[in-house]
Amino acid sequence: MSLEIDESKRELARVKELLKNEPRGLSITDISRMLNMNRNSVSKYLNMLLVSGHVDMRSVGVAKVYFLSQRVPISAMLDFSSDCIIVMDSMLRIVQTNDNYVEFSGKSRDELIGISVLDRDLPVLTDAIDVHIFEEVLRGQDLSRELWWESDGEAFYFLIKLIPTVFDDGQPGATVILENITDLKRTEEELKFALAEKEQLLTEIHQRIRNNLQVISSLINLQTSEVEDPAAQRIVQQAQSRIEALALVHDNLHESPDHMHVNVEDYVNELVTSLFHTFRVGDEVTFSVNAPGVLIGLDTAVSFGLIVSELVTNVIKHAFPDGRNGHIAITIVKDDGGKVVISVKDNGIGMPEEYRSGEKRGIGLMLVSTLVDRQLHGTMEISVNNGTNYMIQFTERP
Repeated sequence: MSLEIDESKRELARVKELLKNEPRGLSITDISRMLNMNRNSVSKYLNMLLVSGHVDMRSVGVAKVYFLSQRVPISAMLDFSSDCIIVMDSMLRIVQTNDNYVEFSGKSRDELIGISVLDRDLPVLTDAIDVHIFEEVLRGQDLSRELWWESDGEAFYFLIKLIPTVFDDGQPGATVILENITDLKRTEEELKFALAEKEQLLTEIHQRIRNNLQVISSLINLQTSEVEDPAAQRIVQQAQSRIEALALVHDNLHESPDHMHVNVEDYVNELVTSLFHTFRVGDEVTFSVNAPGVLIGLDTAVSFGLIVSELVTNVIKHAFPDGRNGHIAITIVKDDGGKVVISVKDNGIGMPEEYRSGEKRGIGLMLVSTLVDRQLHGTMEISVNNGTNYMIQFTERP
C-alpha cells in the first residue's frame, strides 16, 4: 500500500512539474505524450490535483486544458486568519493547525500534530467534533453550529465550521474553523435586554395614555348626566367617541407585537362596536369590516382612527332616520407601496348635495377633511348612489 502511495506522489509531482513549465496549459493527450504515461493514469492524477486545488482546467474548443492553479496553498493562509484553524485527516488526526490554536490550546505544535481528537481532551475542538457529523463532512457536506464552552468559570461561544478538504493524495479530510463569537453573543444579549426595556417602556406609555383618556371620558360621562338639552348631549357624545377612538389606538398598539403598528381590522371592529354602544344603535343597523392583514403605523394611527370614527358617526347620525334599517360597509386596503384606500359606504338616504359639494359641512366632516389634507396629505371623495360612499386615499410614509 505504501509503495502505491509513494508511486502516486512521484507521478503527481511529475505532472505538476510539467505544468509548471507550461503556463498556457496542456491537454491530457499532451501530458500523456510528454511523460510517456497512459491517458487513464494522466486523467486520474489530474482529477486528484483538481480536487486538491493544485490544478485548474478550462475548455478550449472541444479540448480540456489543464494548468497550475494560482491559488495560495491553505498552509500559507492559516496564520492570516484571526480564527483557530485545524486540518484533520479522515481518522480525526491533526495534520495542520495555525498559531492561534497552538496558543489557545496551551500546547506546542509538535504535541498537536498527529494526535487524534478522540484520544485527547483538546480545548473546544474535542467538544466540537462528533463522529457521526464528521462522517457527513468527509462525504462532502459543509456543516456549522454554535458551541457554548466554559473555562475557569467563564463562558465562551464559538461558531464551529467544518469544511470538507481533499489532500494531495486524493484522501478526504476536514478543516475545522473555530470562530470566537463571545463578544457578538454578549452584544446580542445586551441588545435583547435593551429591546425588552424599550418594549416595556412603550407598554407603560400606551397604558398611561389609555388610562388618562379613560379618566377624561369618565369625567365627560359624569358631566353628561347633568346635561338635559339633546343637542348638547350629542356634542358630548361626539367628544366621548373621539376620545374613545384615541384610546383604542393605544390599546391596539399595546397589544401589537412591536408596539408600533395597529391591526386595522381588529381596531375598526372595536371602534365601530364602541360607537354603536355610545350612540345606542339598535339591531336595525349592522356593519362589516374588511381589512385583512392591513397594518397602520404609529404615526398614521391617530389620524386614521379619528377619520374612521367621524365618518361612521356621521352615518349613524344621518343615514338611517326614523329607525330605518341599514348597513355600513367599511373596507380598507393597503398595497406594497404604502398606498391606503379607506371606503365607508352605507345604504342610507344619501347625503344632500350642499354637504357633498362642501357648501355646508358639520364639524365632523371638517375635521376629516383637515386630517386627510394636512396630516395624511391625501384625498377624499364623496359619492351618492343608493347611499353615501366616502373614499379616502393616502400614502403612509415609511
